[in-house]
Amino acid sequence: MRFRLCQGRLKLELRVLRLGRDLQVVLNGGAAHLGAVALAAPGGADEAGLLVLPGHREDQLVRRMARRMADALNCAVCVSAGIHYDAISKEEIAAVERLAETLTERCLAAMTAEQKDEAC
Repeated sequence: MRFRLCQGRLKLELRVLRLGRDLQVVLNGGAAHLGAVALAAPGGADEAGLLVLPGHREDQLVRRMARRMADALNCAVCVSAGIHYDAISKEEIAAVERLAETLTERCLAAMTAEQKDEAC
């Protein structure tokens, strides 16, 4: 599955790979790279494994996404993200966070609908 959203110069893409019943999620924007990775299991409250490369700030974003998706889909979820835009403003950072949240919710809606179809 692949989802994309744009707002001005900001373009984010979310890709999902199924690994059995678990998920690998990749979020990129701008100059794609790996900045942070979070791994969450359902029902883990705020617990999520987290790896962050020095100088990168995607940690809270991937943590929220992994936690939300793991709880909603009742599976383990690994989210990797790398988003880079030169001279990004505070307003643009807030926009990136909103776009990522919207992509997460669109992905969850599509996966929930897919699960219902498979149950028939």
